[in-house]
Amino acid sequence: MRDGYLRGALSTRATQRQMDVLAAYVAAGGSVQDAAELVGIRPSTVKRHLADLRARSGLTTEQLIYAGRASGRLVVPSLEPG
Repeated sequence: MRDGYLRGALSTRATQRQMDVLAAYVAAGGSVQDAAELVGIRPSTVKRHLADLRARSGLTTEQLIYAGRASGRLVVPSLEPG
């Protein structure tokens, strides 16, 4: 295990921008195109952010979403109670 990395865990080195893109992806219902529009970037940039998160953590996109929400680092307003 490298310093700060644990396979199967959401990387503590994930940037806030990467988390924002992941939240937009979730809010857009898994649509890369719609997530890109929400954040104001190109679809290829959304794909790159998601690929970087997957590579750092060893998780699938679905697992990233679960781990992010469970840790409180991924907040998607449309999914939050109340």
